[in-house]
Amino acid sequence: MDEQEYIDSGILYDYCTGLLSEDQKAAVEKVCAQYPGIQEELQGLQADLNLSAASPMSIPNPQLQHTIWNTLENVNKEMAGDINDLPLINKYTDYNNWKRIVKPFMPAEIGDSRITQTLRDKNGVLQMLIISKTDVEEEVHVNEQECFIVLEGECECHIAENIYRLGPGGFIEIPLHVPHNVKVLSPYVVAVLQHAAV
Repeated sequence: MDEQEYIDSGILYDYCTGLLSEDQKAAVEKVCAQYPGIQEELQGLQADLNLSAASPMSIPNPQLQHTIWNTLENVNKEMAGDINDLPLINKYTDYNNWKRIVKPFMPAEIGDSRITQTLRDKNGVLQMLIISKTDVEEEVHVNEQECFIVLEGECECHIAENIYRLGPGGFIEIPLHVPHNVKVLSPYVVAVLQHAAV
């Protein structure tokens, strides 16, 4: 796992500020238990946020500034759409930018039941364009964080007992160690799938 990339993703800040679901918080806590450097970063961020809350005039944590700059850099990469320098997808991803990025890979006709095209496979991150007419079978991930964003079509993502209906622009992050599957509700679904090693 690239610890710095995980830290730079902003997920620790989202954890501290209560923006994560219970499953996402559990996933962060599991990563922290496995990686002392990430745990230390989380504790430092929590301490700095507590200090900031107690003292309105205090200077923000440099890590927060770093997280903001990384988020902005990710947005800039997304807008640039360079296939050789793709951003990570996350809850802030603009699906319209990704529709433009993957347009050269879209077939004229969708004949096969499932088409996959690798977009990025480096530094522990795999991103794929998925075009599927068929459901995705149940799976569980233990050493890679999975997320995806829907570009076209509709689907239902079943995560343990929860069901999430997603249409264009819908983003979901799958917690580690939790069974999940995807049911296609439209003639086909176009999505960008991302696996990041943890």
